[in-house]
Amino acid sequence: MISEPQLLHWNLANADRGALGRLPPGDIRDLVRSNEALPPMPALAKRLWSLRDDDRISAQGLAEVILLDPFLSTQILRRANSAFYGAVQPIETVQDAVTRLGFSVALELALALAALSPLRTPNRGPIGRDRLWQHGLRCGILMQELARQRRSAFQLPPGVIQLSGITHDIGYLLLGHLLPEQFQLVSRLIEANPALSLPTIDRFALGVEHTQLGEWLYDAWDMPAPLLLVARHHHNAAYEGDDEQLVLLTGLADALLEQSGLGLGGQSPSGDQQQFADRLGLDATVCAQALERAAVVTL
Repeated sequence: MISEPQLLHWNLANADRGALGRLPPGDIRDLVRSNEALPPMPALAKRLWSLRDDDRISAQGLAEVILLDPFLSTQILRRANSAFYGAVQPIETVQDAVTRLGFSVALELALALAALSPLRTPNRGPIGRDRLWQHGLRCGILMQELARQRRSAFQLPPGVIQLSGITHDIGYLLLGHLLPEQFQLVSRLIEANPALSLPTIDRFALGVEHTQLGEWLYDAWDMPAPLLLVARHHHNAAYEGDDEQLVLLTGLADALLEQSGLGLGGQSPSGDQQQFADRLGLDATVCAQALERAAVVTL
């Protein structure tokens, strides 16, 4: 049997060897923390974060903040009019979109969009900008479907589930923003090695995983701990600690999507998917039904 390193070397035959000039993990972390190219957390995202703790804010108030950004407004309307939310009659105002989505879900979706917007990531390959966005949306949907199966067992607000699903792979967006050559190398390796896990490919190409990049970015932005933990541990089926349910739910959804061909092109390690499901108390039938419903949703 060919080992993982041998397989990676074999599939690098047509890769640009110059792109292998990788940075040690410590240097990448310093780059994330101090490089002037790293965008600050967007002002709109900061404003949206402040609304999470404001009991006085209304749907109209949230809509007024969303309307400050035309792209954000368009995406919120598009999401509210999607089949996932049972859209029959199209709606045309952001306030109506907030009402249809629900305040919490609308706020978390707006937060995800605002947080991801400043990362100028190439829009090509298996980890291109649009692919990551679509994968994140579907992951959030699948997580909600899985949580509905055992509603009483999960103490997770729908909005938090959605936000975690959308942003769990933000490390790849940061990689494309800061290190486009390394981003292209990782993209080619994913396409050439569909039988390997994404963390394995990351470590070979970069010496650091995309999960660590996401953790470092969220730490630099002083983002809430649950998002940081999801970004760092969603490939770790043995994770134990704070926000454990949320981390495991994200990991299960991500693994199910990879197995079904709806992921980013990697392969979850053998046994991880089952371990995620077992720890969450979800059997194979429930997972299959949730995946089927999520797979047919028009994003």
